[in-house]
Amino acid sequence: MTLKDIALRAGVSTAAISQALNDRGSLRPETRERIKAIAAELGYQPNKYAAALRSGRTMSVGFVVPQDAELDLSKRGALHRSRHIGALVSAAADQGFTVTMLPAARPDLLRGAQIDVVYFAEVAADDLLLREAIARGIPVATNDLYVDTELSITVRTGYDEAVRAALALLEAGGARRIGFLVDDAGSPRDEIGETAYRAWSTVRGREPLVAYLDAEHGTLPRRVGELRDAGADAVFSFAEEGPAIYLQLEEMDFVIPRDMQFVALCTSDCAVNTRLGVTHVCVHPELAPAAMFQALSSIRDAASPDVFDLPWEIVRGSSTR
Repeated sequence: MTLKDIALRAGVSTAAISQALNDRGSLRPETRERIKAIAAELGYQPNKYAAALRSGRTMSVGFVVPQDAELDLSKRGALHRSRHIGALVSAAADQGFTVTMLPAARPDLLRGAQIDVVYFAEVAADDLLLREAIARGIPVATNDLYVDTELSITVRTGYDEAVRAALALLEAGGARRIGFLVDDAGSPRDEIGETAYRAWSTVRGREPLVAYLDAEHGTLPRRVGELRDAGADAVFSFAEEGPAIYLQLEEMDFVIPRDMQFVALCTSDCAVNTRLGVTHVCVHPELAPAAMFQALSSIRDAASPDVFDLPWEIVRGSSTR
């Protein structure tokens, strides 16, 4: 079904059909509605891709796979990557976009890539593919990294705010020695969390107390014990693992929260944390792709980078005072 078919049925020009279906021009309201009714009756569906080509768009988004991602063997890292990809594919499908996978180590692929935006779920400022995209004038969308160019979208996922809110809650409950659990993979996400914790500790004149977990979190009981032996009266787990740490503290004969307060970051197991009574702070990085597409339609007209803040919240449980 084409515009010409609708024009023949309506007895008007194809230009008039285009004006009516795109709500442009100076057609009389009754004519516009009659044309829309005929188009609906004939089952006309506009070709998004043809329209995109006419406007210079490709209806494709590039997803950057972080360098050495295959070396991150942690279950948490794999879970985050799969959730990022799933959320992006779902949001892209809602917008009629396809997704192209781009390895971060291959900036040369951008030379022939037909994409409207390059999306970085996790990225460092010196990423070569990021620099290449900016140099070529391709719009970029980044999580938790501000890029000072007009063709950029920054999505702040809330990790930094979540850390500071959790630490403030523990401090308000009387904690004076707060231990911080984090993965040792060194991902941008974990660097944000540890940096926020160390900055918070420095401002308050407190010595940071950090424990690093291995990829499989097999060292979790030992690391929790080390925090206890170092005098921690509270633990914030940026490595998530709320249920496992809660049970570990109980095995150590701690009375929670009298002997040890506990807060966990949460991106996926919030229901289990709630059921156990673990106080947790929830962030929603899976909402980043939808925020990106919201800004993408007007990015070419923007005079400055677009910045979006994703929601986060603290869910109080019995593990804090």
